[in-house]
Amino acid sequence: MSNPKIFSGSGLPFPRWMRGAGLLTGFFLLSDGLRRFLSGGGGLSAFLPYLLVGSACVYVAGYDKKITLSDRGFVRQTLFWGRGRTDILPWNEMEEMILMPAAKGTGVLFPMKDRGWRAFFPDATEADLRAAAEEYRPDLPVSTGAGHR
Repeated sequence: MSNPKIFSGSGLPFPRWMRGAGLLTGFFLLSDGLRRFLSGGGGLSAFLPYLLVGSACVYVAGYDKKITLSDRGFVRQTLFWGRGRTDILPWNEMEEMILMPAAKGTGVLFPMKDRGWRAFFPDATEADLRAAAEEYRPDLPVSTGAGHR
């Protein structure tokens, strides 16, 4: 085998600047909720919403999802502040690979009997992904789906 090609994508649902804004908003709400709690006025309803929404903003700002397609197969990492889980779909367990070419990359579906996995690789073309499937698992059925161009 030659130099293995690794296709990577990201499942991040919002841009990095938005993560930063969410983190700042979360810290602001947490500190304001703590201030309201320590001042002692208003009871539970005065500070609890600030603490709940602030901590949710901080938690969600630490979300990251990374996907790769390499010689190991399809790898999906879901991380919250550096901790999380990694799911691997090895090439020998794939039943089919459905490619959906788009203007800015290629979407891929990996249907399975109990569930299906999907990914979008922004820098990959349909030909690149077909070549990878041919290299790592020549008997894998690869088809083109009804993607939009």
